[in-house]
Amino acid sequence: MEVGSQLSVVRSTNVVLDSGICPADIIIKGDKIVGIHTELTTAPQLCNQQMLDVGDLMVMPGVVDSHVHVNEPGRTDWEGYWTATRAAAAGGITTLIDMPLNSNPPTTTLENFHTKLNAARDKCFVDTGFWGGVIPGNQSALRPMIEAGVPGFKCFLIHSGVDEFPHVTEADLRMSLAELHGTDRVLLFHAERELTHVNPPLNNPCAYATFLATRPDEMEVEAIRLVIKLCLQYRVRCHIVHLSTAEALPLIDEARKAGALLTVETTPHYLSLAAEDIPNGATQYKCCPPIRTKSNQVQIEMFY
Repeated sequence: MEVGSQLSVVRSTNVVLDSGICPADIIIKGDKIVGIHTELTTAPQLCNQQMLDVGDLMVMPGVVDSHVHVNEPGRTDWEGYWTATRAAAAGGITTLIDMPLNSNPPTTTLENFHTKLNAARDKCFVDTGFWGGVIPGNQSALRPMIEAGVPGFKCFLIHSGVDEFPHVTEADLRMSLAELHGTDRVLLFHAERELTHVNPPLNNPCAYATFLATRPDEMEVEAIRLVIKLCLQYRVRCHIVHLSTAEALPLIDEARKAGALLTVETTPHYLSLAAEDIPNGATQYKCCPPIRTKSNQVQIEMFY
């Protein structure tokens, strides 16, 4: 194809469709896909048609990754927009939504949002969106961020890992949900809560089982009980990110049947890794909520 030409057809012998993988022509008009023609259908011949035939390379919809911590500005040495979005494009991710932390400043005010937009400008190789953050005392900043284009917000019910993004209490959540009511924006929750009565024995500090005992299922379950209660009361869309315990699934199912505007996700590492297989000292497996047991994994798979 010549540089600057308008692409109108992408052809491959391996196009991923709802019905399976098959040869197909993908018809493009302007910047939109207007048709997909398989071997069983005939693609229309277009004037000045420009075709890109990629042979047997896989052609599939772009992935949307809604949970990315780009960390710019403030911690760009961890990851920045230039590297994060190039890596996304290389991996088939065409849209990513950046979390409000661990950048510094976090996306918790309109001013901070503009700071992040300026940091990302001219560095993004894929479509990029930005979550706002809910922290104690920033309720008045939520609607201005919505008006500026933020699609929703994220909060923590336990220490976030960075001091500039403190976790919220039930009182904080009530004020924030009152602000979000009627906006059709979603509030995402890192759903773990500290439990004062949980004092696990700290045995071998190198053993994964020692770490797992410090983040029991109950921490997630109690956090999700709170989310459900407030979701039903305030009628605001709520979403549980990276659920790892199967024990909360009956609560979530019951809440949805009761009319809660509640959604939940799990992640590939909770479905592919198990606590029993993690060797001692393997800190690359450490995450919160933690990777749990094989039996827990099976229960999550059955639910989904």
